[in-house]
Amino acid sequence: MNFVSKREKRLWVTAFLGLLSIYCTLGVVRDWFLMVESTGWGSYLFVLVSSLILLTVVTQWMTSIPNLKEMGVTSGIILVYWFVFSQISFPEERIHIIMYGVVALLIHAALLERSVGGQKIPVSFLIVIVVTSLFGTIDEIIQIQLPNRVFDVHDILYNFVASGMAVGSNASLRWARK
Repeated sequence: MNFVSKREKRLWVTAFLGLLSIYCTLGVVRDWFLMVESTGWGSYLFVLVSSLILLTVVTQWMTSIPNLKEMGVTSGIILVYWFVFSQISFPEERIHIIMYGVVALLIHAALLERSVGGQKIPVSFLIVIVVTSLFGTIDEIIQIQLPNRVFDVHDILYNFVASGMAVGSNASLRWARK
């Protein structure tokens, strides 16, 4: 694959490494969750990590103090994520929203970088959602082979929702900044 810039290459490599880390930890992640939950700190740790990721994503492109529109959009994004998290009972399922949201953002950023380099990518948001959902489906197929994991259609839906929310949030913030 020919990259239009070093940044695009870095984004694709980071997305690939993120997916690789997701796939490589499938066999142990449930045990980690159970261990953390048994300490009573599971919910607090999840909120802390989620908040740090959200803060990183929201502030990544900030070059100045946000205006009122940006703060309103950011507040709306936080509310949407809070609502989605509150509707998902199990932490292992919530983590799909975070992991595949980050993967979707990396893929979307790589496609945007490619378009800045002169190669127009039509409906990049749709490509990102489909590709990220496909990677999430591969995640579930891998789990069929693992003794302590199961294939779950709900997780595929969470991966789809995660990519849509991430790309939608990114687009909303980009709109608010213009």
